[in-house]
Amino acid sequence: MVLVALMAFSVAACGGTPVTSKFEGDEAAQRAELLRRPSIEEASARYLDMLGRMRDALAAEFPWIQWVQGQKLGRAGCADFPAYGSEGESQTLGVWTASGNLPDAQWPRAQQIVEDVARGYGFGPVRAIVSRPSDHEVVALDEYRATYKIGTAKNTVLSGGTGCHLPQAVKDRVAATGR
Repeated sequence: MVLVALMAFSVAACGGTPVTSKFEGDEAAQRAELLRRPSIEEASARYLDMLGRMRDALAAEFPWIQWVQGQKLGRAGCADFPAYGSEGESQTLGVWTASGNLPDAQWPRAQQIVEDVARGYGFGPVRAIVSRPSDHEVVALDEYRATYKIGTAKNTVLSGGTGCHLPQAVKDRVAATGR
């Protein structure tokens, strides 16, 4: 369910960037793009670090926030790269929840905190998915189509996911053999 939600908001949330369901290019272009990207191990560690910094910064600003991880890491293939779909990997990096709503007056500050952290990891500006009294949700993407989402309504929720990356062992094999 989390993967479906992450995919839905990533498709809806590119701001001005066109979203396609598949990487544009032949097998050689797909290979070049996936070899250019960090391995899934590197990407996952980087984004988990970012999400941890976001949680820490939000808890420091809003002392009532006590994060609980509700869902853990999930793995899926990469439909965006059909030539490498079964070898590529994307990950949902977990969902963290804090009981309670961030009041409307505090929401802009919370949104700024996560944007400031994410900017240091190469993420673009957030796009609002929901923006109404006592109910807010934003999403952002980076160049590899990784996402993070934060929202507040009954509870405050933070989640993230990677784009498509190859495991390091596969990158090494593809770099050495071309396939």
